[in-house]
Amino acid sequence: MKPAQPVFQSPLFRYVLLITAVYLTLSGLYNAGGLLAPLSTAGLLAMLMLPVCRRLERWKLPRVAAIIVCLLIILIVVLGIGALLSTQIIGFVRDLPTLQAQMTTKLATVQQSIRRLTDVSADEQIQFLREWLNSLLGSAGRYLMAVLATTGNALTTIGLVLIYTFFFLFYRQRFVRFILMITPPEHHKTTRDIITQIGQVTQQYVSGVLLVMIILATLNTIGLSIIGIQQAVFFGVLGGLLNIIPYIGTFLGGLIPTLFALLTKESITPAIAVAAVFSLSQFLENNFLTPFIVGGRVKVNPLATIIALLIGSYVWGIAGMILFIPLLGITKIILDNVKPLRPFGYLIGEEDDSDEAPVKRTDQN
Repeated sequence: MKPAQPVFQSPLFRYVLLITAVYLTLSGLYNAGGLLAPLSTAGLLAMLMLPVCRRLERWKLPRVAAIIVCLLIILIVVLGIGALLSTQIIGFVRDLPTLQAQMTTKLATVQQSIRRLTDVSADEQIQFLREWLNSLLGSAGRYLMAVLATTGNALTTIGLVLIYTFFFLFYRQRFVRFILMITPPEHHKTTRDIITQIGQVTQQYVSGVLLVMIILATLNTIGLSIIGIQQAVFFGVLGGLLNIIPYIGTFLGGLIPTLFALLTKESITPAIAVAAVFSLSQFLENNFLTPFIVGGRVKVNPLATIIALLIGSYVWGIAGMILFIPLLGITKIILDNVKPLRPFGYLIGEEDDSDEAPVKRTDQN
């Protein structure tokens, strides 16, 4: 008779332990979001600016001065985007009375159509809808100005991120040595490879995503301007920025201006044209821009991406939806390079020819 297997060695115990660890990790991320979200953002920015910092140091610029130049570049980009959006939002608020009048006229036309088709009083049919839209437009200005009123908090967060980024770049060698010190010597080569891959992939991903956002914002703005949509710059830039959130952001970026055109234009043609512009932009992004600019060094399947988006939204809100995608790519690099964890890396990876390998080995056995 075989001796009883210890409880801590049973597969059930390991799965329970894994689930508990995942739960505690997510709880910790949720409760420490105010600290970890800026730190994660700073870490990504530090890896993005690392090549620039190294280039400046090779030009005999002191490390502190090189880091300050990198931070100024980040600050100029962030403030430039913020100023552009703020200007567009202020212009959008100014146009709200005109837009409200246009939508009221459009609703009156809808009322007449419903009355002709159903012979039911239009007031009874869409009174609620009319009040809701008027209320929405009346409060839209307050909501947009409230967004601007949070600039103080945003600037505070930006300041923290810049400080963290400075120290990440300044102590980058110390962080690498620390990781090597806590790693067994026989794993130092693998550890260095992981660090190198994480840096390369993060730089490629973040810089590629930023470039794709700029291209899409430009294409969207040009298309909306040709159609004659008011606030074309605002909707074009908004669509480009929302593209950073996979799947969901792209849909929202096209839906908002399409509804805007539908409610403010006399015919449905401009709305169809707006939808066509964003569909074309999305086609170019999926088939040309992202494959050639962002690249596919770390391929994560759509299911893992959607789960990461949901988890990121739950623990850190919008910031989590943006940050968890590159963090998922970093996680996959670690999983792929640590032998016991490779099945998990395989699970979240994209389908490729290697998917046939386990089947073939199983058949041979």
